[in-house]
Amino acid sequence: MKLGKADIPKLEEYWINYNNVKGQLAYRRYELLYQPQDKNIGGGKPNLPRSPVENEVIKLHDDNKYRNLSAIVSAIEDVYNKATAEQKFIIEHRYWERDLTVYEWVDIAHELTKQRDDDKIISRDAVLRLRNKIMRDTAKRIGWVSFD
Repeated sequence: MKLGKADIPKLEEYWINYNNVKGQLAYRRYELLYQPQDKNIGGGKPNLPRSPVENEVIKLHDDNKYRNLSAIVSAIEDVYNKATAEQKFIIEHRYWERDLTVYEWVDIAHELTKQRDDDKIISRDAVLRLRNKIMRDTAKRIGWVSFD
């Protein structure tokens, strides 16, 4: 299965909004664990004793939104940590706005070419292929698609 034209912009949006997604994850955790909830909805107490830690794990695991946000954050962190120097450069300049003068794909390609020791030129298309690899790895890590 390949990433479609609509998939890459959505995955890029996850990278661009990485810090926002981390904030949403933290807030969702707070909502689930520390907001008061009605504990007796017309029923009695369950007869299975649980520890507070088990209760927290079950609450977090049962919540789809928390699991999805957690998968996105861990996927981005894993892909970034395993990325090559060129891929990290692309991520930092395109998605995390490290330097606003180096944002367009041509500018990123030019800067990557200047960093090389040999005289080889990195084209815009080569940078886009590196970007596609980042997005494929992210999609695979999230569990979005399988490329087998």
